This record gives sequence, structure tokens and C-alpha cells, in this order.
Amino acid sequence: MSKSPSKFFMGIGIMLILLGGFGWGFTYVFDHRPADNLSGYCDIDFQTGVDINGKVNTATLTIQDYRYSSANLLAAMTMICDDDTYTMEAAVRQTPPSYSVAFYNDKTTLKNTNKLFVEFPPEAFDSMRRAEVITIQFAYDNGDKISLPLSEPDMEYWKDHLKDQRK
Repeated sequence: MSKSPSKFFMGIGIMLILLGGFGWGFTYVFDHRPADNLSGYCDIDFQTGVDINGKVNTATLTIQDYRYSSANLLAAMTMICDDDTYTMEAAVRQTPPSYSVAFYNDKTTLKNTNKLFVEFPPEAFDSMRRAEVITIQFAYDNGDKISLPLSEPDMEYWKDHLKDQRK
């Protein structure tokens, strides 16, 4: 007794549906991963600049988020320092995923790299220095919103870099 070709193709079809469901579920869960703080969710780089007198005159933040979703970052970021809120325009860029097996990288292979760059307004520096909690918020054009506080080490790093340097 031989199996008919229709049962074979039905089995292949069911297997592909299950595989696709698993793949979609995995990518959805990764793109909506939980985190306790911002650096636990994505890569961050905070930098400051000083004038010739050692006074901090610029502060910038670069965020890199790796996601399977092709949704683009919105060109805005909000920072909440305790009760003070600052909304800033941001520069954003998305780099498509790498499909190279030879140059495998767990961050960029099969994932879009989303980069957000923002310069903080000087009037926010005092709020940042005094804040007990700093929360950063940004969003994607598909409705996904990220709102996470800084970790304790990141808060200390930011506050240390926001101190004026005496000459």
C-alpha cells in the first residue's frame, strides 16, 4: 500500500505552517523582549563635551537597537528626569540585516540595525544631574514604544560625565 502524493504534500504544507508560526513567534518575542533598564535592552553610548573653561556644553546619546522587524525608528526621543520631561528631535538610521553566514554576528545577522542619535538641550543638564530616575522613551513607526529607565551604573556614569571639569 503506497501513500498518495497529496498526503505527502499536505504533510510538507503542515510542517511549513508550523515552522513559519515558530519563526514569526520567535521574532515577535525577540523584538518585544523585556528589560529592566535601557542598556539591558539595547546598546547605548552617552558622551559629553566641554568648552575651554571645562564647563559641559554638549551631551549626546546614541542608541543602537537590533530587531527582526523592518519598522523604522521615529525621529524623536523623550527623556524624563523625575518630573521634568524633555522631547528632542533625533537623527535616525536603519541598516538592513546581514545574511552572510561567513561573517555571522549575533547582533546584525538577520536583524535590522536601528540607530538613534540625539543631542540633549543644555537646559536639561541640571535636571539630569539631580534626577533620581532618568527614563528614555522612543518609538517605531509600527506602534512599538520603548520606555526604560537607566540602570544604576549608567546613572552614575552620566552624572559623572555631566560634572564640570575645573581647569
